[in-house]
This record gives sequence, structure tokens and C-alpha cells, in this order.
Amino acid sequence: MRASGNSIARGEMDRRRLLGRGLAWGAFALAAAGGGVKAQPGIIRIAGNPAWYPYSWEEGDHLRGLGVERADAALGHMGLSTAPLAFGRWQRALAALAHGQVDLLVSALWNAERTDRMLYTAPYANDEVCAFVRRQDMGAYRGVDDLLGRVGVAPLGSAYGADMDALEARGLKLERSGTVEGMLQRVRYGRADFCVLVRLNGLHLLDRMRLEEELAPLPFALAALQVRMLIRRDGPLSGRLDALNSVITEA
Repeated sequence: MRASGNSIARGEMDRRRLLGRGLAWGAFALAAAGGGVKAQPGIIRIAGNPAWYPYSWEEGDHLRGLGVERADAALGHMGLSTAPLAFGRWQRALAALAHGQVDLLVSALWNAERTDRMLYTAPYANDEVCAFVRRQDMGAYRGVDDLLGRVGVAPLGSAYGADMDALEARGLKLERSGTVEGMLQRVRYGRADFCVLVRLNGLHLLDRMRLEEELAPLPFALAALQVRMLIRRDGPLSGRLDALNSVITEA
């Protein structure tokens, strides 16, 4: 079957439209890299933790994950579009939100210190904080108290809520430095007793690093978590939080 002239014309128009969108997104991404993305009507600039599987992670300049999918669906339901941005580090993404370079973070844990300038959405996922240890040592840990006084490590900038704060006050020692991969290697070679991570992300890291046979999470959780989105009090979504909450868990 031969294509008609009208089909060819329509195909060329579609190709040009897609090319135009690609060029526009390319310009948007370049502006984001320089921190100069301006707000545009109807477009919500989103970012997230660059390494928090499965809620958000970065692949080059692309933002992926469940949080991105939920944000796209929920904001689309509200008649808005999303422009995902990549920042390489969680602290940079958080600072971008605070300084108005981003409108919404797709993955965040509730933190009382942020509530004076930011608003949290309703939770869209549940997870838990776990201690990852060497498999050969698992029998030494029957409960949370067995972790107290030992050497633990946790990601730099991590804050897991009031329950974890209380455990640290009781004597849970956590060093926060280096990369998560480096921390897991410290546990692997006995230079730290345990590494504190959110369960699903920790399991993903073990799989990626091929450490499942050497490290594992303890069978009991240190704290339960609810994964939320985060917006600015003075941002474009501040007056629409109720509407966002009403669809975010159903998106």
C-alpha cells in the first residue's frame, strides 16, 4: 500500500511538532543547568532526590520514578504540565525549591524544620527505615536495642523523622559522610556495623552492587515512613494543596 499525499503531509507536520518540542525542552534543560529556569504559566517545575529508588532517581538529565509518575498524573488532572529538572544532589534540589527555582519535589520525608517555608502533600507511598548488616552478623541483632552503642552509617543529609531522632538520642550512633555505596562497603568489610537506609532503596542498591549474598536488612524496622511531595508556601501550588491531595493518592 502506498502512502497518500495527505498522510505524508501529516507525518511531516507531526515530525516538525515533535522536533519543536524537543528543541524547546533542550533549551529548558540548558537553562536549568545554569539555575535560570523561570516560572511559566501552566508549567510546574519538578525535581526530586536523585538516588531514591523507586520514588525518584536521575538518569543523566532525566528524572524517573514513581513520584514523577504520580506528579505527572495528578498535575495533569489539574490541567497543569510538568517540567522535570535534574540537580545531581538532594541538597541542591532542596535548595532549588527553597529559592524558587523549582515548584515541587516529588519525593520527600516529613521534616518539621521545613514546614515554616514549605508544605507537604498527603503521602502517596509507605516504606520503612532499616539497618543493613552483614549476613553473618544477623544473629547478633534481635531488636533495636542491639544496635545501640555500635557504629552505624547513614547518607549525608538524611533525616528520617521523630522516631529515628529519638533512637539517636537513646544512643544510636550514625556517621553521615561519603557515598551510600562507600557506606555499604564499610559494612561489608567490617569497618562499620550497620548502614541505615530506606528499605526499598537499600535492596535496590544491594542488587546493583551485587552484594545481596553478603549484606541484608534486619527483619525489624527502625521506623515507618510516608513518602510525600513538597511544595513552597509561596509557590504556584500553595493555594491548590487540597486539590493536589485529593488526586495524588489516586493518580
